[in-house]
Amino acid sequence: MLLEIFIIVKESSTLLLHRAFTKKKIDVDGQLFSGLISAISMFFSELKMGQVNSFEIGAQRVLISPYEGIVIVGVVEEQKEAQFVQNSLKKIGEKFWLEFKELLTKWDGEISPFKSCESKIDNIVYSEFAKSYISAHFPKKMIGVVRQFQNIFEKPIVRYIGLKVGDERSKHIKMSKNLKNKLHKELDLFSINKITERSENEIIIEVKMCPFCRKIKNVEFNCDFLAGFIEGFAMQCLPNKAIEVIETDCIAHGNEACVFNLSIK
Repeated sequence: MLLEIFIIVKESSTLLLHRAFTKKKIDVDGQLFSGLISAISMFFSELKMGQVNSFEIGAQRVLISPYEGIVIVGVVEEQKEAQFVQNSLKKIGEKFWLEFKELLTKWDGEISPFKSCESKIDNIVYSEFAKSYISAHFPKKMIGVVRQFQNIFEKPIVRYIGLKVGDERSKHIKMSKNLKNKLHKELDLFSINKITERSENEIIIEVKMCPFCRKIKNVEFNCDFLAGFIEGFAMQCLPNKAIEVIETDCIAHGNEACVFNLSIK
């Protein structure tokens, strides 16, 4: 998984932005780390050995992605994730440079303006993660991946990834006019569910064998991914409606089933 990124000015090695994506944060001074990246790149350049693209520090791997006048550096835990991370770093570089190119040409050293790009960077990383690790293998590997990452990410991020997957799934299935039937058919791919229409604007989804709660005990509700998935799926099906999904019961919390209230406004 991509743990953190550092965006650095190529010429001066000044750190512009540092962003962490999981609960696991690396205890490192950002400016010192930026200087290390610059020194390593300069060393290989002086020896005419070409551009260094990655190196390892302990259990982490560092990937370096230059783009125009900046360098985007990603820190990952597993080497097999290199392609997903490289795609993310490339898109982050393109987005950041497009937004701040003019500012950087006459930059006065103030880094606060760059924080406005944080939400866009988050969107790139979590969207790429959802596409590479869940949507691409849906539903075959989805349950195992979700159970693993729901302990790594903060709860709002888990829900956001679910929303992205639900949105993506709804684009690739044949649609009928009945949201209840569409949703039942989709959820049936990975869980036994019962869906009831209480009214024209309210649907209750009951999952009695939730794959994301199995053998989990939690004082909080646990199905952030599934709540986001249902919401993203419904939003794509009903683009002109406001959708809200709230989990009202959860097996991990001690209830008999995971229950979601879907409101259409």
